[in-house]
Amino acid sequence: MRDIAAQIVENFEDVLEEQDITLTSPEDDEKDPDNAARLYGSTYYDLLDATESIVIQTLEQAGISRDKYIADQFSGNF
Repeated sequence: MRDIAAQIVENFEDVLEEQDITLTSPEDDEKDPDNAARLYGSTYYDLLDATESIVIQTLEQAGISRDKYIADQFSGNF
């Protein structure tokens, strides 16, 4: 589920890139000046967590049980 959520968040990042918008993060002072990420630190991870939660809720509403997928971790294939 984390990979699916990350793909959705990546689409948001693409839109932010197209619009030349960078969202602030509490960790901005730690960000490498060469890092061009539009979403960074806790701002990114909060959005990722919220997106994963929506994906999981959608699966549960469709009757798919939690033993059919893995949550809260990346597969390593994304």
